[in-house]
This record gives sequence, C-alpha cells and structure tokens, in this order.
Amino acid sequence: MRSRSSPRRARGSAAQRLPGPRRGCGLRLREEAVPEAASAWLFLPLSQPNPSTSKTSAGSHCCRRASGSVPSMLRNEVLLCFAFYSTILIVKMFVVAIITGQVRLRKKAFANPEDALRNGGLQFCRLDPDVERCRRAHRNDMENIFPFLFLGAIYSLLDPSLAVARIHFLTFCAGRIAHTAAYLLQLRAPTRSVAYSLAQLPCFSMALQILLATTPYW
Repeated sequence: MRSRSSPRRARGSAAQRLPGPRRGCGLRLREEAVPEAASAWLFLPLSQPNPSTSKTSAGSHCCRRASGSVPSMLRNEVLLCFAFYSTILIVKMFVVAIITGQVRLRKKAFANPEDALRNGGLQFCRLDPDVERCRRAHRNDMENIFPFLFLGAIYSLLDPSLAVARIHFLTFCAGRIAHTAAYLLQLRAPTRSVAYSLAQLPCFSMALQILLATTPYW
C-alpha cells in the first residue's frame, strides 16, 4: 500500500512544485496590453472644464491676436496725421455740396426740369451766377483734393518725419479752406490765387519725394 501511494504523492508534490500562473498575473497582462495613451487617459481626473474660464481664455486669445494684427498699420503716426487732415477736407467738400443745394433752392435755379416743375415751373430751370460759383468751388476741390489723397497716402508710407509731414498736410488743408472761403465769399483778388498756390506747394513736394524714392524701381 505504501509503495502504490508513494508515486501518487510524488506526482502530487511534483505538480505542486510546477510553476503555475500566479495570483494577479492575468490582471498584469491585461494592464500591459493597454496602450500608454489609453492608460494615461484612464488615470486623468474626471473634472469638467469651466465654461466661463474657457470662454474668457478664448476671448483673451482672440483679443491678443486681433491686437497683434491691427496696430501694424495704426502705429504709423504719419498715416494717422494724414487721415485726420484728409477727413477734414472730405467734410469740407460735403459742406460745399450742401451749400450748393441750398443756394439752388433759395435762388430757384435748377439744373433738371423735374426739379423746376416741382418748385414753381419750367422757368426756374435756368443758370444762376451764385449757384455756378458754388459749383466751380466744388469742382476745384475735386480737381485738387483727390490728387492730394493719393500723394499723401503714398508719402505716408515712405516713413517721413512726423513734423515735416504735418507741415505738408496742414499747409494743404489750410490753403484749400482759404481757397473755398475766398471763392464763396467773393473776396478780392489775389486772395483765391494765393490760397491756391499755397496749397499746391506741399503737393509738389510730396510728388518729388515719391519720385526720388521710387526712381530705382522704374
């Protein structure tokens, strides 16, 4: 009996000594099979982002991006100075156009028959010296201010001195205002001619500087 049972005991003891799967080995294998990115995601906290914080950060980022792109042009002080005086001249042209319309109504001198019929009859479709004077002043503004807008814009991009550029713009603006006042108020000659010549000086100066700066690229 002892000889028969001893081989079974030996086989049982040998089976007990065989290396088998340890406790927790399957869990370790499954953990090793999980990718690194997935394992890192599994251990992330489950806190949700604050919507107000995300909106604030996005808004500040957009503001920083916008503020970084816009001031590249607005940092040009000469261009801002030119924009100021150009706006004054455009407003002056609007004022002259309004004055022309008011003089037409006051003098009953209309250029179109339908306007004359509405305001008294076809006999008022006529020319008037005061209306024509306002029209000539407005036409003279267009002939001189539009070239100034082109020359001043190109001149501002040449990086001139701010003080010198301001003298150019101020001289032209003052000359054109004086020219319009002399035209509409019928001031004694040569007031209008002097104002016209004064306004042409900065235009010739800017045109000369633009040509000198762009001559190497012709």
